Amino acid sequence: MKQLLRKIFSPTLVIVLILLLEIAFIFAIEYFIDGAYEIGGPLGQFLENNSWLIDLTWVHVRLGTYVFAIITFFKILNRKNMAPEFKIPWLVLIFLLPFTALTFYWIFSHPYLSRRDKKILEASEKSFKEIFEPNEEDRKVFANIDTNYQSSLQFLRNVTDLKCSSGNRLKYYKSGEFFFPDLVENLKEAKEFIFIEFFIITEGKWWNQVLEVLKQKAQEGVEVRIVYDDLGCFGTLPSFLPMKLAKYGIKAKKFHPFRPILTSVMNNRDHRKIVVIDHKYAFTGGNNLADEYANEIRRFGYWKDTMVRIEGPAINNLIAIFLQNYDFTTFVPSDYGRYLNHKYETYDDEKGYVFAFGDRPGAYDKVNIGEQNYINIINSATKTLFISTPYLVPTNILMEALKNAALRGVQVNLIIPGTPDKKIVYWMAKCQFHSLLEAGVNIYTYIPGFNHEKQMLADDRIAFCGTINFDYRSLVHHFECGVTMVDVPILKEMREDFEDMITHSKAVAPDFKMTRFQRFLCSILKLFATMF
Repeated sequence: MKQLLRKIFSPTLVIVLILLLEIAFIFAIEYFIDGAYEIGGPLGQFLENNSWLIDLTWVHVRLGTYVFAIITFFKILNRKNMAPEFKIPWLVLIFLLPFTALTFYWIFSHPYLSRRDKKILEASEKSFKEIFEPNEEDRKVFANIDTNYQSSLQFLRNVTDLKCSSGNRLKYYKSGEFFFPDLVENLKEAKEFIFIEFFIITEGKWWNQVLEVLKQKAQEGVEVRIVYDDLGCFGTLPSFLPMKLAKYGIKAKKFHPFRPILTSVMNNRDHRKIVVIDHKYAFTGGNNLADEYANEIRRFGYWKDTMVRIEGPAINNLIAIFLQNYDFTTFVPSDYGRYLNHKYETYDDEKGYVFAFGDRPGAYDKVNIGEQNYINIINSATKTLFISTPYLVPTNILMEALKNAALRGVQVNLIIPGTPDKKIVYWMAKCQFHSLLEAGVNIYTYIPGFNHEKQMLADDRIAFCGTINFDYRSLVHHFECGVTMVDVPILKEMREDFEDMITHSKAVAPDFKMTRFQRFLCSILKLFATMF
């Protein structure tokens, strides 16, 4: 059911609908013209005597459409905040199928904020910006960071207004089997509040265990808030879940509840994975709250995913971005000071720097934070670069950064699934192979199954673990999150995990080739890549 609903609301279907509506519109007009002359009575007699009126109306409809198409064509060309790879598919569709492509363009391609969203966004940003104001402690943190990585963290500071911190204790989970038992046990320790945010929550072994703990904690007076993406949980959770959980004292909210209306907001999904327990623990990474992530059930072979647990001041950043998304579901500002004005225990024996952050669609952030964070890490690499992503449909600028890293002598190792969950997206990944291999990038397919992790490690010094895929949906359209780390101890574990994955992967041959038909298909897929 969930897979069917995702296909129904996929961008692929949007393109098909554009084509079908275009054909239907033309046939409807032609049918009206042909049938108008056969209408009986006074109206039929009038139309028969004035057939020129119908023909003239049809000419005006077509002329008006083409004039509007030309105006829109030049408007797209001159949009400063729209990259070329986003402009081209719309220009092609408007040229080929003007009637319906124009309609879809003006509905879907203009991200916007409602008045309520703007009001909540301004209130929340004002609240936490005051708490995250730069101070002497921040300056000391940045002064001690290696200059090669300082700019990457300074970028995140400037665009998110959140803080970089030291003295955090981190734990790395190389798969869901290790993450979920710790999650349940740490939830049992909660005394003040529990914040949970997932793209997908699926009824099953681990959700049932988590839910039982949440019910118990709510009875003990612990504040429990849950945010989950409504479309991501189609078919995996009952629609009445928030009302059911409210009976236990749990505040559960759907993010951007699905409504059968045409709006660009429906494209902005909450893809984040965050759990915060008091000011003691915080988790983020690639795992959703579903049994396949712990390999309790097998869907695409072995499911490989990772998480990071944080203890220390970096938790504050995840609290702030959780509260922002929660506020978007209630339209009531949270009391940020209550949660963020906390003096954290620091672990002075733990080296390194941590920056947890969130990424949002263009209407909210004027910079693609997740994309630029990846590029900054790639550009900092001088020796080795390890990347794992389930989807390889990168933006042009990210693609160039990867190739440039390999061309300047960095050993770039890119791992993608051996068993994909979306075949058309997997074909789009293969479209990138030739140019990446030609630049010297090593590409591996993970044989045991589906590596869903979104990770990057450069020179064993700077890394990212989070929710951001190498595709347009994550990089441009979704709410995402993750943590960038410099010189923290768990980078050694991440390196070992990457190397273990490569030993269980198959290298793509440097002379990888595709048939003429496959190359033709790739050219079409690349053209419309931004819509997937």
